[in-house]
Amino acid sequence: MSDFPQAEGIKQTSEFSKKFVIVVLFALPLVAYLFFLNGEHHFDTLPIVTPNVQEIDDFQLVQGTAAQLKDSVTIITFLGKDPYGRLGYVSNLNEKIYKKFHGFNTFQLISILPESGVEDVEQIVEQMGETTDLQDWHFLKGTDQQVQALYDSFKTNDKLNDDLSSDYAFVIDLDRNLRGRDDDEIEDDGVVYGYNTKTAAQLNKRMIDDMRVLLAEYRFAFKKNRDQKIQEDE
Repeated sequence: MSDFPQAEGIKQTSEFSKKFVIVVLFALPLVAYLFFLNGEHHFDTLPIVTPNVQEIDDFQLVQGTAAQLKDSVTIITFLGKDPYGRLGYVSNLNEKIYKKFHGFNTFQLISILPESGVEDVEQIVEQMGETTDLQDWHFLKGTDQQVQALYDSFKTNDKLNDDLSSDYAFVIDLDRNLRGRDDDEIEDDGVVYGYNTKTAAQLNKRMIDDMRVLLAEYRFAFKKNRDQKIQEDE
């Protein structure tokens, strides 16, 4: 008869091992959940590149209902004296940015132009209105000096074109601060004041992401304030 090793008894699991497994399977996930539920959420915000830009009180409405920059997330463009000549820029901004963010609470897009560009804008609005809801897109006119003064308040590293137009779109927050980037790898000084509307690629790569960051910042702030008020009312 062959000699087989004698079977050993099943080893008893120690109390420590049992507790360790319970902690790993149940306690740690619960702690992690509570941490993220009650803790501060830290994420990158869109930097302020110029604080306190000029209000738009002195401009007159051509189309829309815009009254002020304060308390709105605003995209501003400068269409100049020949807005129809910038129809491609307007179309890029419409398709890539406006249609994506139109309808968000407090969002608006404002296009600034001098008096001589009004007739062109009226044609643009008529054409765009066939396929786009322009409820949050406002067109404002002012004197050449008013247009220049508003742009100068942005304190960018660029200047308006000779016809008072700009290739760039600018993002203004609820407190009238110009938002952009301060550590960009492409720009020589790392600062992005505005987003080039000449090509759709520029809007896709930069502006969409940055707009999402800014809107997420305000959504988080709203949720935080709401939760704090609920706690105070309890």
